[in-house]
Amino acid sequence: MNALNRAITAAAVAACFLITAGCQQATAPDSRSAKAAQEDINDVHSGLLKAFNAKDAAGIAALYSDDAILMPPNLAPVKSKIAVGDFMRQMLMPPYGSMLLNPAETVVSGDYAFSSGFYTVLRTDGTTLDTGKFVEVFKNESGGWRIYRDIYNSDMAAATMAPAAATH
Repeated sequence: MNALNRAITAAAVAACFLITAGCQQATAPDSRSAKAAQEDINDVHSGLLKAFNAKDAAGIAALYSDDAILMPPNLAPVKSKIAVGDFMRQMLMPPYGSMLLNPAETVVSGDYAFSSGFYTVLRTDGTTLDTGKFVEVFKNESGGWRIYRDIYNSDMAAATMAPAAATH
């Protein structure tokens, strides 16, 4: 009986090692796939820039996941790909001209990635309207990498609010 228990225990331990090794193998980062993902995300950024500069709100929205959330400064979150398209239709009106985008870092981890960098938005006359920074979370869906979460913040001074009226 004691030999049987040792054999069962040894088999269980061996199975745990095999399962653990299999899990580690499956989740180990593959530098080739991470590099391909970074290239795909660079293509998303290029598409975003092209669509923004062409005033193509639908083209911008197509780069977002169905359950995306866009978090613009000083506004409520914009939830869903459809809502992002509606928001962008308004955003692309004058004085908005074109955008320059400088993704500084992209890190891939499995089916998610994040990218951060800097942007400049120009007026229709070419002067600077806004400069700032962004962080995006990407999700790898069946159709490729899509923007899942997107937040950006202006470096420009915020408009000051008038002081509240005195109540005394």
